[in-house]
Amino acid sequence: MLAGISTACFYPELTERGLSYIAGLGAQAAEVFFNAPSELDDGYLRELRRTADGGGTRILSVHPFTSGLEPLLFFSDYRRRFADGIAFYQRYFHAANLLGAKLFVFHGDRRNTTRSRRFYFDRFAELCEAGRRMGVTVAQENVPRCAGYCPDFFTDMRAYLPGARFVLDIKQCVRAGYSPAEMADAMGEGLVHLHVSDHGARGDCLPLGAGELDLAALLGRVRGYGFDGGVMLELYRDSYGGYGELDDSYARILAAIHAENG
Repeated sequence: MLAGISTACFYPELTERGLSYIAGLGAQAAEVFFNAPSELDDGYLRELRRTADGGGTRILSVHPFTSGLEPLLFFSDYRRRFADGIAFYQRYFHAANLLGAKLFVFHGDRRNTTRSRRFYFDRFAELCEAGRRMGVTVAQENVPRCAGYCPDFFTDMRAYLPGARFVLDIKQCVRAGYSPAEMADAMGEGLVHLHVSDHGARGDCLPLGAGELDLAALLGRVRGYGFDGGVMLELYRDSYGGYGELDDSYARILAAIHAENG
């Protein structure tokens, strides 16, 4: 497992500044959350890669700024728009290649969709194939406002698409009314990436140590499914104070990984 921080923690600070902080901390890993079309330009991406490499930080994953458009792009009856959506997302896959990232985080259709899960899974499989051809794994994340909000969605996806891969986001589990353990069990061997935060009386997206999460226990649980991916801190900027809280949370991730390893 690798401990890391997502640039999403710094939004609306510029993405490159967030990554610069992460690399300056010497973090093992990072996730790049893109926030604008110009951030997909090759020159910009190469600068990001140099920044990460300078700190010895591996960029494991990328996250699109177009997640909110995914119902329109990928889950309508208009096949031309679906094809164009695939072509546009290939820009993200190219960006991932330049950054050295192997994972792409996907939100998907809206929660109140009238589409069948089979329709969803077939479309997801087509996008996954486009990513695979470019060396990138598209991984479905659990998100309360999306179709993939509940454990049984992931149980069904695993049964229909045995090769499907998943991102477990702790705060999103809590917001949807499920425990991280429930979601981890539903994702099973398909789980390849974690977005971690704490939760408790003070809120559902807190720095680690500010709530009741036993991260080492969760890591032990997912290790049982063969998980050996990125354990990525992902907070919202209004959920913590100074950047020192990010440093502390990152240190807690390292300690939890060490404790789980015995």
